[in-house]
Amino acid sequence: MRLRAALLVATFTLGCGGGGASDRELQGLVTASATAPRPIDVGKAARDGGELARALAQPWRIAAAKLGDHQLTIDSTVEVKDGATVLERLDDQVVIESAKSGEYHATANNSADYGREVVALAGKLYLRPRYALWHERGPEAEDEADAIRDQLAAVLGDYLELCARGLEVSDQGAVQVAGRSAHRLELKLAPRMAAVTKAAVTQRAWRDTIVVKALSGEVSLDDELGIALAGKLQAEVTFVRDGKSLTMTVAVDHAVAAIAAPAIAAPPPENTVATPARSREVDDRNALLQGIAPPQGKAAGVDVPEPAPVVPP
Repeated sequence: MRLRAALLVATFTLGCGGGGASDRELQGLVTASATAPRPIDVGKAARDGGELARALAQPWRIAAAKLGDHQLTIDSTVEVKDGATVLERLDDQVVIESAKSGEYHATANNSADYGREVVALAGKLYLRPRYALWHERGPEAEDEADAIRDQLAAVLGDYLELCARGLEVSDQGAVQVAGRSAHRLELKLAPRMAAVTKAAVTQRAWRDTIVVKALSGEVSLDDELGIALAGKLQAEVTFVRDGKSLTMTVAVDHAVAAIAAPAIAAPPPENTVATPARSREVDDRNALLQGIAPPQGKAAGVDVPEPAPVVPP
């Protein structure tokens, strides 16, 4: 699916030079963080767009550890146009049912007729691309199940980060969402855009040219965790690719609901095949980017979660 781990950005399959994987799928591909991020200042996030974007970029495992039994539903749409011509449109829905035990069932489907389904149960992962059999295996890293859920849940944070240069935030007061205390924050277009931080890799260079033209929405920010319990975002940005100015519109609807303990079950055995070894995608990535980017996975001395499948252009 598009999402994926912690720095996914826009679902734009043209942004890397004419098709293929989106920036969101390439997240984590060529960058690595050597230091832990500083703690989120929830009070500052209620008035500062940059801090709010940083808060919503937190991995969903932080929320899941505190929310107990809950469901996260995310609907999103992205459209890219050249003038009046629609070059690409993609609608997505992600639904994640999480149990307080840490087990979960997630589905992700899009209008390009692609999707994936994941069950994390009793120390096992069950993974199924759309229209395929389930693959059963143990996690290859201790936090792989969490990392997959983090990736799927990252939509609102990723798109907000895309627009953060032009974001103004105002606190509209206390609210209760999913049984938790939060503050409702209004999102709107700032009078002036913040300075751009130049992209470190060519896959993200198009983002340096982004101009936020329109932005509206709201976020209910959890007072304790600084995560979004509810959120709506509508935005329009322009950017330049190959010397041509294009327009991207995005819309996201993100909602958390408290639910009864979900009945998370393993897929039927007749629809499941054992997959004792993971694919060689990380090894292939290291070979492809040798001398360009730091190695990942065992080549770097650490395990990383398996990358999400690529959405067809």
